[in-house]
Amino acid sequence: MKKIFLIFVLLFCACSEEKMSALNSKELIMIKFDAKQKAIKGINEAFMLFFYTQDCGVCNEQIPILNELNKENKIKLIAVLGGARDYLDAKKKLKGVEFATIYDPNDVEYLSSIVGGIYGVPAMFIYDKEGKLKKRFLSLTPKSVLLKEINLLNS
Repeated sequence: MKKIFLIFVLLFCACSEEKMSALNSKELIMIKFDAKQKAIKGINEAFMLFFYTQDCGVCNEQIPILNELNKENKIKLIAVLGGARDYLDAKKKLKGVEFATIYDPNDVEYLSSIVGGIYGVPAMFIYDKEGKLKKRFLSLTPKSVLLKEINLLNS
């Protein structure tokens, strides 16, 4: 049943383009899921989606690592904050993330469906510049492991 639901979601997403506002950035993030190619279109560079929630202690440990990667411009980072009701609630739950953070519940649900669902956080998904998923991580991941995967994309 889950597979049928996932196929339905992916087909629905194939026709959809989302323009997402980031909480802590003026950047408007354009994302379109291409179900035939199984790729995220619109970003045009290697990127990582980072799913987290305010109440996740492990997420709080992962955020400084990702902030370092962001400062080093190793990869485009996009955070996805689950559990925020609205803009003001999301501002309170930002937790020190220094890169673009998507918070709108509809956008969070859309991105979650693209990656096949989020069943635990932190969850990170690394995509190449063509928008194809290259690696996924669940739980606290050391910077060295993330850098290894990012360097593989850039080589």
